[in-house]
Amino acid sequence: MNAYVHKRSDCRLCRSRNVVRSVPLAQVPIVSPNVGSDAGEDGAALTRVVAPLDNYLCADCGLNQLVYVVDPALIYRSYLYRTSVSLGLPEHFRRLAEAVIGRLALQPGALVCEFGSNDGTLLNHFKGEGFLVQGVDPARGIAAEATARGVPTLPEFFDVALAQRIREERGPAKVVIANNAMANIDDLDEIFSGVATLIDDDGAFVFETQYALDVFDKTLLDVIYHEHISLFSVQPVSRACGRFGLEVFDAERIPTKGGSIRFWLQRQGGPRPVAARVGELIALEQESGLYDLAHHQRFAERVSGISHALQSEIDAVRAAGGVVGAYGTSVGCAALIHQFELEQRLDVLFDDTPFKTRLDGPGYSLPVMTADGVYEKRPSLIVILAWRYADQIVAKHQRYLDEGGRFLVPLPDLSERRAG
Repeated sequence: MNAYVHKRSDCRLCRSRNVVRSVPLAQVPIVSPNVGSDAGEDGAALTRVVAPLDNYLCADCGLNQLVYVVDPALIYRSYLYRTSVSLGLPEHFRRLAEAVIGRLALQPGALVCEFGSNDGTLLNHFKGEGFLVQGVDPARGIAAEATARGVPTLPEFFDVALAQRIREERGPAKVVIANNAMANIDDLDEIFSGVATLIDDDGAFVFETQYALDVFDKTLLDVIYHEHISLFSVQPVSRACGRFGLEVFDAERIPTKGGSIRFWLQRQGGPRPVAARVGELIALEQESGLYDLAHHQRFAERVSGISHALQSEIDAVRAAGGVVGAYGTSVGCAALIHQFELEQRLDVLFDDTPFKTRLDGPGYSLPVMTADGVYEKRPSLIVILAWRYADQIVAKHQRYLDEGGRFLVPLPDLSERRAG
């Protein structure tokens, strides 16, 4: 397509070529609000370069995935997003650290490695409990900041060579962790092989990621964008990891990001018994229709229905001369602008912690204002694209409602928030 995007012809997890398009979605820019303005030689022009976001299903292993892959260096070398800005995520990471330490009976002094470690929020919890820590993150600026704060972070992409280097320099890791990073990686063979290289004989690999079953059942449309190129579920992961001498010994559903899953892996035949819920979740996935194209079609129909209803509400406001805003400028929110065809229907964007002052895309350039801008612009209608935080946003802007404003929340179903 262009120098920054290539199309896969096989499944990134099992390498089957039996991969079929299951959900057609709108094309979105390959550069998201998470990417710094210095990304790539073309700079801001890349905000207007789009690529398909269609979901594909591997008919052999069941992995849901995107086949149009953006150059990871373009996305991550100048990444702007910090873990610490996500509401509730630092506290979640504290609980995760406690769970990993307790479940694996880790002893202080053991090495804990995380790739995609971002600003070191999670590893800092382990460091505080007396563990050796090693971060890996390709965002050079963020890695440097984390290192300066006492969480040593290599500004690299995790792979087999780097895993071997870490093992030689610091010894084997008792646990390797990845949080909301596995979905962002195209070459999963390198990841699983790297983990197998780095972990100790009784070590573990723990990763959290969006759960495909929740995405389809709860209409979590905003998690599908070019940074997230895989939607994991238990069946395909369990089938694939054996190629690398690993096994899933547990998988647990967790509520983060609307519906996620935490995988626990060890070497095949490792010291921990395989939990019954691994098989139970695979059975649930199969019974729910997750691996059936008809189930995917129903998801597409729900998305289409929400989109048309939302457009009708906005068009009525604009026809009456009203201003329409949207709340949220994260990468998921930006993707929703395209999925719901709002590019020409919005006048302004609001965000509590915006990374940029404008959101640019093909055919539009929208101003981004902080929360106080709501009362400067006084839009007739605000669409809460950051729908998971709708309760907090509405509570913060009760004055806007009292003055006659309206909030629409598009997901998981279109709903309205009014005064009183």
